[in-house]
Amino acid sequence: SVELTFTVIETVQSDEVADSIDKDFVAKVEAVTDIANMLPEPAQVKAFGDWMVWMVHRAYLNDPTLIELNFNNLHMPDPVVEERIAPKLVKALATNTHIQVLSLVNSNLMKREGVDLANALMVNKTLRTLNLECNNLDSNAVREIAVAFAKNREVAVEHLRLAPQKQVGNFFGRPVEEAVGLLMETNNTIIKLGFECNDAHWRNIIDRALLRNNDVARRRRKRDRHATEEEVLPEERIFSRLTLQRPPDLPSVEVFAEDSPPQVAFRGFVAQQKRLPNATQLQSFARNSGHAMKYAEAAPTLKDCRARMLDAAIKTDVMVADCFEVDTQGVLRGWSGT
Repeated sequence: SVELTFTVIETVQSDEVADSIDKDFVAKVEAVTDIANMLPEPAQVKAFGDWMVWMVHRAYLNDPTLIELNFNNLHMPDPVVEERIAPKLVKALATNTHIQVLSLVNSNLMKREGVDLANALMVNKTLRTLNLECNNLDSNAVREIAVAFAKNREVAVEHLRLAPQKQVGNFFGRPVEEAVGLLMETNNTIIKLGFECNDAHWRNIIDRALLRNNDVARRRRKRDRHATEEEVLPEERIFSRLTLQRPPDLPSVEVFAEDSPPQVAFRGFVAQQKRLPNATQLQSFARNSGHAMKYAEAAPTLKDCRARMLDAAIKTDVMVADCFEVDTQGVLRGWSGT
């Protein structure tokens, strides 16, 4: 027998999001031009609108710490009502170089923003996972997205989900199926595609392309496993979590030689929570410990302390999880940061 556990997630409607926007807070967020001066993260539970505006502005400012943006089941307000969420987000992707995972499942993405998103995807080089299921995209918007990916010779996307869409369903017509088929004929990165195809010819093209891309990815993984340490080439992958399997050999007093208040706050948080904080959490912990910390001070502290921990963990066992929570165990041979 197997025990199944289900979680019911209530969708936040666009009217609720729009009503929860604090005009004064949003004005302060919009005035920020340097990510180092970004306001602390608002409460996501009670202020969905403020939080979404805050997240989108981080994407607009190309925040290097923003790797994944997830608006699943959070209905973005209609662009006519609020232009600082959906319209601003899709346009920001044209210049953003850090977001690797964009998940907008059931987020009220409209067909006009779908076309704007396609224009951004034509030049985006960093996005690896894009999920647009259950939105309000029409056949033209989906076709434009496929054409944009086909024109982008430096596309990095590996997981793409386009269907179903509300009012349209799983099938978008032969012109869209042809556009997706032509995309897959020349693309060698997409290994998972959420798209239903009625036309037998284009379905065959898509299926063969997916088999080819997955075979290339499998061969690459096999080659890397059998390569010697000197021959291993670095490969960018999306990781959601890295866990140290055992403490580093160096004592913490040597890893964190300085005894500055920001480092003390960082060490205290890690010792208590057994995980790394984000900038907002570090600020809150420092404040509760009697030391006020600015947002501009928190980000450099996190970067420095994380680097110290990873340096100390080299040649130790680690467990990494990708964006689909698939765990891989290995030895940390080295790392690099941007």
